[in-house]
Amino acid sequence: MKPYFLQSALAVGVSVLVGCGGDSGTSTPDVEAPVVEAPAPVDPTTINILPYVQNPTTNSISVIWFGSAAESATVEVEGVGSFESEIQATDAISYGTSEVDYIHGDSNYGGIHTDVAEGEAPQALYKHYVQVDGLEPGASYSYTVLQPGADEFTSSFKTAPTKESREAIRFVTMSDMETEPESTEKTVRWTASALALGGEKLGTDPDTYTRQYPVDQTTGYKANLAYAELRSPDFWVIAGDLVEKGGRQLDWDEFWRHSAGEWGTLASTTPIFPALGNHENYWHPEHPGYNAEASMLSYDKWDTYWDLPTNQASDDRYEKRYYRVDYGPVTLITLDSSNGNDADPSQDTNLFIDGAASRVPDFNRGTEQWNWALSELADAQAQGQVIFVQYHHSAFGTGVHSMPSGSAGIANGEDSQSGMPMRIYHELFQRYGVTAVLSGHDELLEYVNIDGVSYWDVGFAGDGLRGPGYPPTTDYVPFDLLPSDAQATHWSAHGDAPEVWDGNKLVSGGKHYGFLEVEVRPSGDYNYEVVMTPRFVFPVMDDAGMATGEFDHRQYNKVVRVLVER
Repeated sequence: MKPYFLQSALAVGVSVLVGCGGDSGTSTPDVEAPVVEAPAPVDPTTINILPYVQNPTTNSISVIWFGSAAESATVEVEGVGSFESEIQATDAISYGTSEVDYIHGDSNYGGIHTDVAEGEAPQALYKHYVQVDGLEPGASYSYTVLQPGADEFTSSFKTAPTKESREAIRFVTMSDMETEPESTEKTVRWTASALALGGEKLGTDPDTYTRQYPVDQTTGYKANLAYAELRSPDFWVIAGDLVEKGGRQLDWDEFWRHSAGEWGTLASTTPIFPALGNHENYWHPEHPGYNAEASMLSYDKWDTYWDLPTNQASDDRYEKRYYRVDYGPVTLITLDSSNGNDADPSQDTNLFIDGAASRVPDFNRGTEQWNWALSELADAQAQGQVIFVQYHHSAFGTGVHSMPSGSAGIANGEDSQSGMPMRIYHELFQRYGVTAVLSGHDELLEYVNIDGVSYWDVGFAGDGLRGPGYPPTTDYVPFDLLPSDAQATHWSAHGDAPEVWDGNKLVSGGKHYGFLEVEVRPSGDYNYEVVMTPRFVFPVMDDAGMATGEFDHRQYNKVVRVLVER
């Protein structure tokens, strides 16, 4: 990650001969100017993660940034006043030997931390935190961060409206960007529907099993965020797998390069409401894979970056794993689907995580998280809110993670990281009038409606673009495991937006990187209309089938409208 800084110019001590001459031929003696001593060189102050906003309420918002300055800085909010930053430790921001080797290795194609001295890790950082209060509901403000030695940074934010404001709300939701430095110059497999061959729409054309997407993951995700920013969302929902490895610092650095750094600043204006995915419980430089050490380190990094509403959990490491946000008439309930009942695979979404050792909460009936969700859903319904729920593991899908939970392996029809155990929540969602559930994990774009509840898999932000099932390991697609309502209402980009080609040039269709846009609009005196539109960035190709570097902003042929009566 390149630092954001301004280095003061240093005065240089010189001797200057001052003289003048005239037509008369007379002159004054040369006079030697006094020597000006140069100040000692100083390292520039850097802001490594640009200011980003978090936790908006009707009268407050937090501003966070990370850099080398150990002294307090100032946030000036136009028309409100100045606020001093609180300095917080960042012990969790550390790098393993393999990460240092990557920075200085030959495969660092994205140029992450290229300013770091050979063989060394990036500098230690300080977290700057400011809570800005005394604001008006639903109001926009310009803010400027003033840190001595660094460039001024100016952006804007908006507070949450009141529940009674009848203001339209727009937000974008994504999942599975799984950022990592290796995303640069790395493409993913890009399977196509078998429909054009006369096969089933959820089948996969076998000739595309090894076909690669025309742009790499870094390029596709950049374009996706640029499109999302143009939609001017009020907030940004990420349903898990923000990074490839939650315990690897380079992957978080890459996330912030896109979100509040050299590649984009959507997070500087738009609060992020994240959910933990399986990747946010994964990897440790000394203990790779899933284990207690990896989960603990990953959570420490997660805890460092986010300012989220409290859930009053009995274990402080359950904080920021599940929480509730009220933004005007919208309530967002975030659940942690990382781990269930370790003693029963049918109630567990990750057979590799020991919940007790890793201090990861169970989500099942009667647990602390379940009882919290039950209470918050009931309260939101009683207040007449338009309710959305997000968690990572898609409960009703057709991908590899939509097979029954078990350790027998994909080829034998079981998945060790299945989303099916999250179906236990459906009865609550139906009872309390949840409008939509936002998930990922299968890395598809698909939709079903069950008992009036919309379920989306929005896992097409910037990593995989998978097809149903998991070819070529198995050709089985678990469509028959869906409830009848889900089968009748199922839509997917794979099956319902088939590719259309003109020779080697893709004209339309297919799976591409994108996001789901959700608009909550007043309807009549009391009700709201919810409009959900999946949008994507389409890579423009030349006649030879090569990406030109340009992208069209498009939407899929699936717009869901729901009337929420209050």
